[in-house]
Amino acid sequence: MVSLHRALFAAILFGNAVAFAGVDPVSRLVTAAIVLVLAWDLRRFPEAPWPVRVAAWGFAALATVQLVLLPAGLRHVIEPGFIEVMPSGWAPLSLVPWSTVQVVASVVIAVGIVVTAARMAATRSGLPTLLAILAVTCGLLAALGLAGESGAPEKVLLVRANTGGGDTYGPFVNSNHFASAMELSLPAALVLLAAAVRNLPRHGSTRQRAAVVALASGVVSVVALAAILRSSSRGGVLFLAAGLVLTLPLWMRPSRARRWPWVAALTLLLALAFAMAWTRLPDLRDNFRQLLVVEGVEGNSRWDLWAGTIHSWRRSPVVGSGLGSYRHVIGLDKPATGASVLEQAHNDWLEWASTSGIVGVVVLGLVLAGLLSPLWPTRARRLRFELRYPLAGAAAVLVATALHESVGFGLQTPLNRYLLAAWLGLVWGIGIRTSEKGNQREQPDDGAD
Repeated sequence: MVSLHRALFAAILFGNAVAFAGVDPVSRLVTAAIVLVLAWDLRRFPEAPWPVRVAAWGFAALATVQLVLLPAGLRHVIEPGFIEVMPSGWAPLSLVPWSTVQVVASVVIAVGIVVTAARMAATRSGLPTLLAILAVTCGLLAALGLAGESGAPEKVLLVRANTGGGDTYGPFVNSNHFASAMELSLPAALVLLAAAVRNLPRHGSTRQRAAVVALASGVVSVVALAAILRSSSRGGVLFLAAGLVLTLPLWMRPSRARRWPWVAALTLLLALAFAMAWTRLPDLRDNFRQLLVVEGVEGNSRWDLWAGTIHSWRRSPVVGSGLGSYRHVIGLDKPATGASVLEQAHNDWLEWASTSGIVGVVVLGLVLAGLLSPLWPTRARRLRFELRYPLAGAAAVLVATALHESVGFGLQTPLNRYLLAAWLGLVWGIGIRTSEKGNQREQPDDGAD
């Protein structure tokens, strides 16, 4: 019998994958309701590393400070650069309080997904299920994206009208966000494929099950790679490759075993993916030729946006302008040109710093510190492959996403945030299993926790 939280977790990812990536109010409301049910079903809150606990309290304090009513004099001291646009009398520090409330709600929903994923990853049977859900989501997105390219380009994943603009890979507004979703889900299929290949030499039902998983995950990997190539997203190709290469020591440990079977398998996967994407490779090649060209939107290049974002941060360096306020305040430092409307910094890390200040940067740093221990190479490489491969996949996701978000804003798409939250929970759950307490007593299956 499938556990309730596993079914609901799968419903969140599968549902948002086909419902415009969760960007519309209806899908966000449904997701929030499901997360509330997951919170109610939670029997025991997973033990969190101390940096994560401090980060949680820090974020709560930041949100409270930004939303609490303060007198104008105090706000002038904290936010000296926004004096000319501040309301008089008592008001919140956030220049756009309602947007701040929305961001806080989004973070709470993401935290609910992180906790659920950690609950699954902390158990023997839950970790493969979590990876399978991520891999199926990857295959679903890739297949629908490829089908929509020629079958119904005016539809979003063949389901809804493409009101968000973009091209045939427009479920995430543009092809770069589609590629980001692939970066955040494809490593799960690669993890399952690598683990299944390791289990093939065994006998009996284990070998049969490994063969089925290897075939299914291999197909998903090929289709997803082809979808990334056909989306012509140079960032998707470049940063996914960088994530996999930089985390290669976690995937392959030094040993006397022959490497040629792995090289041959990887070469075959790449060959099949390139064959499926052959007709779109010229577009991707042209994009790479312009890799060093700073793209602009009606006179607003990325360098211009980043410079304006830094100026906006300087106006309120401690607590920022308010979570979610970027699109409303960037015009003070980088007015729009022509008919363009500036809404993102095309660098999620700079945008976060601008809207949350030094406090928000510290909170983000503490979250990363909490992830460092399970992913530390010398520790992760000592684990058996059933745990090492998932950590390697998570590391590849984090590296690729960190690089991609330095020039984009894919995490502002709800589904991409949920996928990242699932990987964060996976690292958290494996950290619980590999801790000293976890070594003393393996976590029970989550149906009995």
